[in-house]
Amino acid sequence: MIGKVFKKDGINLCYGESGLGKTVSSIKAVNSDNIVPILLDFDGNTSPENNNCNYTHIDGVKFIASYMAKDAVIPKDQVIIIDTWAMFSAYLETNPMLLEDLHEGNTIIIIGHNIDIASKQDIPDVPSVLVNHWDAKLFMSFDKGSSAKTSARPPSYNLTVMKLRGYKGPRTIINWMRKSISEEIAEMNKLLDKG
Repeated sequence: MIGKVFKKDGINLCYGESGLGKTVSSIKAVNSDNIVPILLDFDGNTSPENNNCNYTHIDGVKFIASYMAKDAVIPKDQVIIIDTWAMFSAYLETNPMLLEDLHEGNTIIIIGHNIDIASKQDIPDVPSVLVNHWDAKLFMSFDKGSSAKTSARPPSYNLTVMKLRGYKGPRTIINWMRKSISEEIAEMNKLLDKG
């Protein structure tokens, strides 16, 4: 998924309503490339642990304390998932170089919650001046499906690619990372090869 759904060496934002599984889906997507990401956890989210995700956990608050003391060692050539933007961004006021330091030599995936989900464009917790300059903007949503007998549509968790430079795949990926990993990889590769 790195280089396909997420921009390699870029800053990627995966956002949507709280509780949809953005963190779990992102970790599973990275795991499908046989990559173990670093989860820089500010949220105390236990769902990745409960969903058999393979990742290295780093407590965000302890990391920031180490960073401020200039003791933090930031690894290179890694995928770093920051969960979540709302908590992480509070530290940028006193440490404006933090995101750049984390990004140097790494692929960053930021998990963000949008408070008002009336529109896929609504990202109230990320300033537009920042997100417009990031490499990818991915919106995760839940479709309740329909119960009409003539055209029953099952519920689905969908990822919509709002922005991703050079992306040639489907704009909406239906039930993203909700099937078995092998099914997901086969379907994604098929769709991306068509694009």
